[in-house]
Amino acid sequence: MTRLRAEGLSLGYDDKNIVSNLDVTVLDGKVTAIVGANACGKSTLLRGLARLLAPRSGAVYLDGKALTDLSTLDVAKVLGLLPQTPIAPDGITVADLVARGRYPHQGWFRRWTERDHTAVAGALEATGTADLVDRPIRELSGGQRQRVWVAMALAQDTDLLLLDEPTTYLDINHQVELLRLLCKLNAEAGKTIVIVMHDLNLACRFCDHVIAMCEGSIVAEGAPTDVITAELVEKVFGLSCMIVPDPVAGTPMIVPA
Repeated sequence: MTRLRAEGLSLGYDDKNIVSNLDVTVLDGKVTAIVGANACGKSTLLRGLARLLAPRSGAVYLDGKALTDLSTLDVAKVLGLLPQTPIAPDGITVADLVARGRYPHQGWFRRWTERDHTAVAGALEATGTADLVDRPIRELSGGQRQRVWVAMALAQDTDLLLLDEPTTYLDINHQVELLRLLCKLNAEAGKTIVIVMHDLNLACRFCDHVIAMCEGSIVAEGAPTDVITAELVEKVFGLSCMIVPDPVAGTPMIVPA
């Protein structure tokens, strides 16, 4: 049974529908990229899958149960989320923020265990933020802050991880490092990962599965080598291009015409 899926899912804000009647299956044990132009519904879909946005119709299912029927704590134990614009409380330090990723796994008295310590230390080390633990979040650069938020999501140590544009504010080196880290977590720990991405070349190189969206609909999905074509890129992004093999990975690489 697929752990996370949606059937007939419609989502929107106020009186406007953003996505309508979508069927989505998140492939277990794979890295999936949701791609598309700005305002096509990528982040809205991710918010729906993470239970941050209630369905207008249809439903999202986690382990066979509707998300709306599960408690916030039960969802947080198995599904981690990095939203697009996370907000940190005033004055909070890096150490305190990353430690909050452990809250779903602690009891009423918030007892700190060796497992909590190991998860937080590992997340800080993996994201290169261990030397920032005493710094207030407000003093960090955009790139540093983004890596700290990723560390908090990793510290949550869930089987499912949803990330909305996690490479935002990161330079190219840190973008590649982060995507390599996510692929390592997928390969070694079997985590199922869904990433909203703008960079189609990076999505093709690092992800197993691509969901391409256009105007609130899914127009193609599958392995990058199967679905990324010049015709699809022009339809989704309005860009005339050529598709050539990446000289390193052999995955599709988009070259603007």
